Amino acid sequence: MQEKFLKKHFGRYFPNTPMLAAIVKVSGIMSDEALLEDMKGSFKHKFAKKPEVIEGNMKALEMALKEVKKV
Repeated sequence: MQEKFLKKHFGRYFPNTPMLAAIVKVSGIMSDEALLEDMKGSFKHKFAKKPEVIEGNMKALEMALKEVKKV
């Protein structure tokens, strides 16, 4: 699912963002909300002139956080 989403919105498969969300979710080092808030700030700084990249990365984070289940 992530691969199709990323290809659709970015034209290529960039697993970095969803993998980061998965690691944070499994490790429990911070809450989902804290990760989303921190990453949004980071993306706004890094991609200030590319709002579509910010939106795509945020959606990828949200999707990954929903998909990852602790076992």
